Amino acid sequence: LTANAPTFGDKFDYHIDGDPNLTPPSPFQDVFGRYPNRIAGKPRFMSCLLYLNDEWNGEEWGAPTKFLDIPTNTSYEVLPRPGRCILMDQDVSHTVVAPNQAAGKRPRYSLVWKLILHPKEPDQDMDNLAGGRDWPEPALFGSADP
Repeated sequence: LTANAPTFGDKFDYHIDGDPNLTPPSPFQDVFGRYPNRIAGKPRFMSCLLYLNDEWNGEEWGAPTKFLDIPTNTSYEVLPRPGRCILMDQDVSHTVVAPNQAAGKRPRYSLVWKLILHPKEPDQDMDNLAGGRDWPEPALFGSADP
């Protein structure tokens, strides 16, 4: 669990939350090894980001989460809204963008849960985890956009 509370003037770098290809030696690696995320039958590394402010005017105050597709240098921004939840793969490059000056000293609060979703079946497709439920279509950009 990670908490963020950026305010005007804060600076952040792009990062990833985790990547099963880069896991250090551990009991997890002993069992599953190193592998590309989203591979069938292996745990999928995902993060759940939740914006916590009761009030946030993203158009006026900014502070989006910015995603970067490194192969195409394409970015995609998601503005915070109260209660908005972003579910993303941990190996996607992203950054916190601090609120702009119009936000004053108002922090943009969020929590990030770093999740490892284990398959129920040996060769389960870890790409489609909705399980028949009606989920919004993912936002594909850069090299992921066909």
